[in-house]
Amino acid sequence: MAKKKLKLKKKFRLLLGRLFLLLLLIIIIIFGIKIYKSIVIVSDIEYKDGFIIVDLSIDEEVYCMMSNSEPSIEAENWVMSLDGKCNLKYEFGNNYLYIKNDKKIIYSLDDKLEYALVNPIEKEYIPLQGNFKLFDVVIGNAGIIEYNIENNEDNIVKIDSNGVVTGNKRGEVNIKFYYNNESYSTSIIVSELITRYGKDYDYNKKEKLTCNYYSKEENDLVDEILKHRIETVGYKTRAGVVEAARFLTLEFPYRIDYFYENGRQTTNNVDGEGRYYHEGLYLHSSRYSNITGKATGPKTWGCSLYSNPIHKEAPNGMDCSGFVSWALLNAGFDVKDVGAGFRDGKLNDLTDFGELVKLNKNNSTSGDIKVGDLLHSLAGGGHIAIIVGMDEVNYYIAQALWYEEANGVIITTRKKEELHEEFNEVILMDKYYIEDGKLTNLWY
Repeated sequence: MAKKKLKLKKKFRLLLGRLFLLLLLIIIIIFGIKIYKSIVIVSDIEYKDGFIIVDLSIDEEVYCMMSNSEPSIEAENWVMSLDGKCNLKYEFGNNYLYIKNDKKIIYSLDDKLEYALVNPIEKEYIPLQGNFKLFDVVIGNAGIIEYNIENNEDNIVKIDSNGVVTGNKRGEVNIKFYYNNESYSTSIIVSELITRYGKDYDYNKKEKLTCNYYSKEENDLVDEILKHRIETVGYKTRAGVVEAARFLTLEFPYRIDYFYENGRQTTNNVDGEGRYYHEGLYLHSSRYSNITGKATGPKTWGCSLYSNPIHKEAPNGMDCSGFVSWALLNAGFDVKDVGAGFRDGKLNDLTDFGELVKLNKNNSTSGDIKVGDLLHSLAGGGHIAIIVGMDEVNYYIAQALWYEEANGVIITTRKKEELHEEFNEVILMDKYYIEDGKLTNLWY
């Protein structure tokens, strides 16, 4: 009987020992997962140009996501790691980081990735119902951000908790905000002289400009906004040229007509009739003082004057090379008053300012073409345009067209593999621009 009791005690102790080892193993696994999650998987997190960059300490392929709550394994927004990094587009409200493999979430960041001030801008122009972010995101503790809006008795602007300012009425306010015991100030000008733009060029919104619509003060302000936009992305950069072309086609509320030129500065000293070769916009008679020569003008954009090539009156505007030259000039690149087509190989047309490459289906989609490059076709004796946007499928092309159904300075869309069907050559402008500036492939 004593021997049976002894055996039972031994079995019980053995069972307890096994249970203890099992419990110890579970504890080790739990702590091991925590250690693996908090130390091994993520080595560093940084913010750069709107992206959260996660450096990983593991070689295996994983998927990352920023979210405001734990996502499902099957969610569509997971981003695959590449070369030991995850590059995640940051959006306000998605402040938590998650990492998964093919089976389960293997990492979640307990602490929020907060937002804070990054390079606050002293002045910004926004359209009615347009938006502007006072600050961008950084990693770490954001501290407390407080706001004080001066001259906002008429509710010119409103501001949300994420620092997004919305323009309600025409006017100007000064927003002071405080972060980590330092004060910052941004002047916000809300104006109806510029317009919000969406993902697509809006033909219905872009009614043609009428004659003498703008006052001198309004023309001055539009010029000021254009200059500010270009300087923000980089004067004398590729981005500055693109911004000038985008401004006239997207942010300026009206469409500029196509005008068959009466001549050029370089030929018969005609200036401002189809080519307005000056900084700013040609919207008021005060700009006549810039004009060095005329044929039948001067008349500002939208006002009718006689066009010698078509032998009739037409609203003044811009031809194709006039538009591209204007965009280049306003961004700091003075190409002089040149045309779109070939002229005996001399440096007197826009095809000579970059590397001229004949287009075909293969190189249209090769990846060598960038936003800001020029496009040339033989249509109409020589036509020039500029790429102002691109995505995986399309090029977005700003150009002055003379067709009745698409007359004026507009943006057209062309599938990448079809670009060679519309344009004969692309002019790659890397060596001319030198600097890209704050270049973006799209305007939204």
